[in-house]
Amino acid sequence: MSAVAAVRPPAPTQPRATDRTRTPRAAATTVPGRGTVRTLRPRPALLLPPPVDPLPRAPQEADLPWPPPAWSVRSPLTEVAWAPRPPAPAAPPPLPDPSDVARAVVVSAVEALAGARPLSQLVRWLTPELHEHLVETRAARGPVAGPVRRAGARGATVCRISDDVAEATVVVHDGHKVRAAAVRLEVHRRRWRVSVLEIY
Repeated sequence: MSAVAAVRPPAPTQPRATDRTRTPRAAATTVPGRGTVRTLRPRPALLLPPPVDPLPRAPQEADLPWPPPAWSVRSPLTEVAWAPRPPAPAAPPPLPDPSDVARAVVVSAVEALAGARPLSQLVRWLTPELHEHLVETRAARGPVAGPVRRAGARGATVCRISDDVAEATVVVHDGHKVRAAAVRLEVHRRRWRVSVLEIY
């Protein structure tokens, strides 16, 4: 009977330890009275990546009112601060040229004293005292005899005494001869009014 040699499978080879897989060895230290003591070396700390914030979640849809509600910012403080301001007063209209007023008043007064027009047409352009004086002058002349010619101004020169006072000389033709008149004008209720009138 022949002897059959038993064949054993080869033992698995152990992988060679490398620097990355090699486990730390214990360091041997001799301590008197206790023998040899092995101390394990600390393993290196693991390097982990920094924490990352989670991605923001998408907002959930909601049923919003439409149209959106209107919020008022009115309050007692804003009512006072935002109170409507009255409009600025309009600038008064400028006064007319005093020379035009002086010519018109002198021509009208000459015609009224001659009986060509009533003195009542000059009430708004004369002071009460001057109007009364012209009425007395006209009454003293008596009734008009014959036709009356219209008068016409030939020129006027104005001297402004102040913003409210002006003096003027007017040359006027009364239909028969050329005459001169001296006039003093004063502002009354935003218009010129004659306070003195002398006709030569």
